[in-house]
Amino acid sequence: MAVKVHIHSTHRQFTNGLEVVSVEGNTVGECLNHLIKQFPGMEKAVFSKKDKLLNIVEIYVNHTSAYPNELIKPVKDGDEIHLVIMLAGG
Repeated sequence: MAVKVHIHSTHRQFTNGLEVVSVEGNTVGECLNHLIKQFPGMEKAVFSKKDKLLNIVEIYVNHTSAYPNELIKPVKDGDEIHLVIMLAGG
């Protein structure tokens, strides 16, 4: 089963510049784990600790927020996951 993960521009440094990465899994969490197997640098960019997303990471599946319980949200073949990073500053 193929799911596309859209990588935020700030994290493309970990995916060799790729904007979209094809992964496999039945949940968002499984897909993110597959992403990390392909690009280990993404782990610290997405997770604060095992199975806990960083506070600045938002997950959308097919343009709909996966909040709450993002990691157990089911996905199917052809779905798209968007990793959105909440940025602040002045």
